[in-house]
This record gives sequence, C-alpha cells and structure tokens, in this order.
Amino acid sequence: MLCVQLVPIFQGLEYNQQLKIEQLVRRTHVQKQETVLMPGDPGQLIILERGQLKAVQYTDDGREKLQFFMNTGDYTGENWLFGEENTHTFLIATEDSLVCHIAADDFNQLLVSLPDLSYQLLKSMVNHNNQLLQQNAYLAIGRIEARLLAYFNDLTIQQQSQTITLPFNLKDLAAYLGTTPETISRKIATLVESHQITKLSNLKYRIH
Repeated sequence: MLCVQLVPIFQGLEYNQQLKIEQLVRRTHVQKQETVLMPGDPGQLIILERGQLKAVQYTDDGREKLQFFMNTGDYTGENWLFGEENTHTFLIATEDSLVCHIAADDFNQLLVSLPDLSYQLLKSMVNHNNQLLQQNAYLAIGRIEARLLAYFNDLTIQQQSQTITLPFNLKDLAAYLGTTPETISRKIATLVESHQITKLSNLKYRIH
C-alpha cells in the first residue's frame, strides 16, 4: 500500500494521481523518543505510516502539554502548508515508527493540479481544530475530577459504549488534561469510590 493511500484526503483520488503524490514522499524511520518535528522546521505534511507519535508543547516551566496522538494513517501539518510557522509543537515518537513527509511547496503545487484536494484539506483542518477546541473545553473545567469525568463521558459517546478504553496511558492522559499523573490516579480512585465509574483495568473503565 502507498503511504498516501492511508490518508482520507487522498483516498478518493485515482491510483495514478496517488502514485504521483507518493513520488513526493520522503520516508524516515524513527526510534522511540526520537523527535520527528520541532518548532522552526520547514512546513510539511506529516503522515504516520506505522507506529505512534505524540504532539506536545512545553510550558515555561518545562512541563509537557499533550495535544494529540498520531496512529497509523493519521497526519498533521495542514496549517503549516500555507505559511503558518510552527512555533510550539514537537512531534515525538512513542515507539519505533515509519513517517512520511511531503514538503509544503510540493503539496501546494498538488492543490493547483488537484483542486478536489482543497476541499478535503479544509474538512481536515476543521476537524483538527475541533479536537483542539474540545481539549481547551476540558481545561476550562476547574475541578480535575469534573474534568476527568467529562472526558470519560465523551469517550462513551465516541466509542458508543458505557465501557470505554482509554486511548493512552495515565501519564499522557494527565498531560492531555493539564494535571499530574498522581492527581489523575487519585481522582480515578475518588470516582470509583463514589460509584461513578468502575475500573476494569488500567485502561478500561465502565461509566455509570
């Protein structure tokens, strides 16, 4: 399978068009904890062909703020394709991974020759912005316990089940919700004691 065939914005194209885009791809193998992208790097679309990456920012005191995870077939960098500079985001491999890169100049030439891509790209940007808005909505909730429960309830909607599986470990969940792993562990215990949730495993919970 071509790397670009993993990405929804390219899946509606004809194979010869996908092949043309694939010729623009630069692949890199990265090891766990290796930095894939950092602030100031040239604009590019980044596609994860295999593995997992996390996008993080660092606060002034050096704490990590998790933005999102990338799994196989996920991509990022839409905003950077149009001249916006990456001033804060680091992409870091959480396991050994294979990453595809398409330079901004090359991608912008594709938009001229394949106008349908513009519409698909716009939909993608709206979706990613909505994800960031949702995270900010969690962070606006003052009490960590309420913030955690709001996140759990949203997962029941996304996963269409009262039994949910966390998409990442408690350390990364804490970074995503703007707190510490110790606090997350305590608040989970509080929710269990108050019978609002049942802990089935470290990553699986039933929401009441």
